Amino acid sequence: LAAGSLATTYGFTPSSSVSSFTSHRQSLARPSARLPTHSQHASRSATTLNMSALKVGIVGATGAVGKEIVGCLEKRDFPVEALRIFGSERSAGKEVDTKFGKVTVELFSEDSARECDVVFLAVDGDFSLAHAENICAGDDGAVVIDNSSAFRYKEGIPLVVPEINAEATKGKKLIANPNCTTAIGLMAVWPLHKLFGL
Repeated sequence: LAAGSLATTYGFTPSSSVSSFTSHRQSLARPSARLPTHSQHASRSATTLNMSALKVGIVGATGAVGKEIVGCLEKRDFPVEALRIFGSERSAGKEVDTKFGKVTVELFSEDSARECDVVFLAVDGDFSLAHAENICAGDDGAVVIDNSSAFRYKEGIPLVVPEINAEATKGKKLIANPNCTTAIGLMAVWPLHKLFGL
């Protein structure tokens, strides 16, 4: 798993998102979190975020997929200003040790998730359908990378493998990714397609 690429390089696939996100950090620009101005909100709506410091939220981080997302953020030296982990009532209150410090799992709410710059959804499709669009709505909503199947075929929402079609994320705040086998297969097929037009 990995962790997305914002703006022109932003998506979430089980194999490559964090690497793509960090490798293109120079192309992303979000106003400093210390300057809560109108322009900051406008910037968020256009998915132009500054990679120097991002508030990252992960919903479902105590599950297998969520743990992998945390691990990718750590391995790729992702520029995390603050990491917030959201879970169910069963998980809320637990502490998770991360490279970014000890993080207490918070009970999920849309309002809390919207306080983040980027939110990874490591949840099922029903949960994503119920909450993803609300989390990213408006100028002050977060950019959402959904790992479920909920939005993979929805018109207007890019289905992204960053190494292949990162440009599809321009101006988007909700980004879908294919499942793990598809993402891995596409990474092998894409160079062949470019050479021979499969």
